[in-house]
Amino acid sequence: MDIYLHHYPPSLFSEKIRLLLGYLQLPWRSVIIPSIMPRPLLMPLSGGYRKTPVLQIGANVYCDSKIIAMALARHAGDTDLYAQGFTAHRVADWADGTLFPVTVALNFSPGAVGVMMGSFPPEEAAAFQKDRADLTQGASITSFSAEAAEAYLHHFLSELDGSIDAGFLFGAVPCIADFSVYHCLWFLNNNPVNAPLLDRYSAVREWMSRMAAIGHGSMEESDGDAALAAAKSAEPLMPRLVGGLPDGFALGDPVAVTPVDYGRVPVTGTLAAWSTDEVVISRETPETGSLLNHFPTAGFEVTKPG
Repeated sequence: MDIYLHHYPPSLFSEKIRLLLGYLQLPWRSVIIPSIMPRPLLMPLSGGYRKTPVLQIGANVYCDSKIIAMALARHAGDTDLYAQGFTAHRVADWADGTLFPVTVALNFSPGAVGVMMGSFPPEEAAAFQKDRADLTQGASITSFSAEAAEAYLHHFLSELDGSIDAGFLFGAVPCIADFSVYHCLWFLNNNPVNAPLLDRYSAVREWMSRMAAIGHGSMEESDGDAALAAAKSAEPLMPRLVGGLPDGFALGDPVAVTPVDYGRVPVTGTLAAWSTDEVVISRETPETGSLLNHFPTAGFEVTKPG
């Protein structure tokens, strides 16, 4: 069954997944979405989920890079990505939750954001800034200055540079921690104002080169119409999840699933499965037919309407 990645090129969490697709040797179809709302061909699949990327395998739709990575490893039958256990998992979560806002603070500092936005026509730059304000309404991705972010970055990179003594962070093959740390530094490296911040760390630079060499694998260009047609022609597949339901919930309940940090747009549906790692809801739209939408339990809240 074809894999569709709904993404746009500068998206750092999308780079994490693009590289994972290459590492797992999974052929995929690229659906480029706008960097800002509206996204009319994606909304029937995502149910309104605002963040990027979204991964689709037939009529199963995965929202948030954490659950996307788990689903891809499961789909590929890979046992190495999560083999390093608790420490690697915590490093991956730290990168996605703490290193990410550090790089955002640096890339959206006045000098760096000017370089990024300088290629946009004025009306597009204004639309992008408004969209990101809407995305973070009621929350904040960063809560510190660019100067504090740079100090934090150098503290982390000096530790990392002195600890890379194998090919990858936890041994001879990459694990989930490598992909999560890498995409944050990839984002920083893509901004010419901030890329020199990495230059004094030779071991980090060499590790980044090894990660980049993995590549994005076998990709074909596609579009939103093809992705919708693929969903409508498929039947959603229920994952085999281990774990019971929390008190107060039953399969078949109407629920809403919402990120706890930013992009707090609830996706509503019927509770279909729940484990310690994953929550799945069923939805149906005229454009897609029946769907299963998958979210990680960590970083999301599940509520009943009313």
